[in-house]
This record gives sequence, structure tokens and C-alpha cells, in this order.
Amino acid sequence: MSRAARFWSSWTISAVVLLALLAGCGGTWRPTFQPHGFGKDQYWIAHAKGRAKAVVVFLHGLGPNSGEQLEPWQAHLAEQGYDVIYPRYEDPPPAPDARNNIVGAVGRALGDLGRPQVPLVLLGHSRGGRLAVEAAAFLKPKLVLAFYPGQINPTFEPPTNFALIPPTTNVWLFVGDKDRSVGNQGALELDKRLLTFGFPARRIHGAVIRSKGFTADHMSVYDLSPAAKRGIWERADRLIERASS
Repeated sequence: MSRAARFWSSWTISAVVLLALLAGCGGTWRPTFQPHGFGKDQYWIAHAKGRAKAVVVFLHGLGPNSGEQLEPWQAHLAEQGYDVIYPRYEDPPPAPDARNNIVGAVGRALGDLGRPQVPLVLLGHSRGGRLAVEAAAFLKPKLVLAFYPGQINPTFEPPTNFALIPPTTNVWLFVGDKDRSVGNQGALELDKRLLTFGFPARRIHGAVIRSKGFTADHMSVYDLSPAAKRGIWERADRLIERASS
């Protein structure tokens, strides 16, 4: 068990206009979300404000709609100076080949961006958080941020050889202190799977998102309150900025 797992083990466990959704991003600059492809191969690109410091792949969780969502967070990342790739990866969900669909979509999107020589970051929520770690074996990112990751169904999805993840990749696994949907089980499972493949324990980092002015439940990534942005967005910002420097 890694230090991250020991940390978790002590823990107990919309119909809106897009411009209105983006109101919290500040300034007059607004990103555009450009769609490419169709169905499970579809992806969106939001270009960075200015020259991109990194490329962030943003992976949604499981739900009836696998299309574009979480635009405010994507817009925030683009405004911070990151190109954002948002793959649909399954249509309809769930898809057993979701991991491979992500890898294919990201490869095509990076081609659209001209294959920039900047760090790659994978960021996901719930099912997308786990899949971010799975896809890291093929995409070789510098950083993985998995918020409230779920567990794998090994009878439904193919296994991943985590030994293919670069030993220099930092993997952050976040759990919410009020998450009653997946709790810390997905994070603990990922920790165990990574260690089983010999992934360095020092590269696995665990953290609890605390309910400070908001409720850090499973859906809190959709919370646009200032407190939630401080607790979730700013946490991610600091880690992505560090990976980009």
C-alpha cells in the first residue's frame, strides 16, 4: 500500500446558456469549443488563450449524455493557457472500448493542434478519472489528475498494462469527503493496480477534497460556486502549472 492509500484509508467516508455558464471565468476573452468527428470518435478542442503551455485532456464521467459538458472548467483551463481536448469516447455509454477510443481521439486532436511540444495532462472525473489513468499507459502524459475515480468492471473492459505508464508520470487520485457514490474505493483500487505493475509508489499522490464552503460530493465538479472552484479548480491549476514549468 502506497503512502497515498494509507492517507485515504484514514478518511471516512442543465439547461443554461453557454455564455452564462462561462460568466465566472473572468475578463472578456471567451474560448470556442470546436467539434470534430462523430459518435464515439467525436472530440472537442478549446484553444488556449495565448500560446499553449500544455495540452489538457478532459474526460467526463459516466452518464446518459456523453457529449460536451463541464464547459466552464474547460474554459477556465483554456484561459489559464492550456489547449483542452474533450473526447466523447462512448456513444452510447458505457462502451467497453472507451480507453481505446480516448487514445485514438487524443491522437487525432493532437494532430489537429500540430503536435505541440508541450506537456500532456490527463484530467478526468469519476469513470473518466479512472480512464485517465488507463489511457496514460498509451498517451504517456506528464501528469494525471483523477477526481473521484470509479472502479473497473474487469468483465466488461479490457485490462491495462500499467507498466507502460512512464515512471516519471505523477498520478494524483482525489476523493471527496462527502462522496457517497464511489467514496475512496476507486482510488484505492487504482493505487493497488498501479503498484501491482511496479509503478513507483512515490509517483502516486492521494488527496481528499474537503467540504469547505461547498459539499465535496461526487458531483461537486459541476459546482460553480467560488468555494468549489477554490477547492477543485485551483487545486488542479497548481498541479498543472507545476507540470508545465
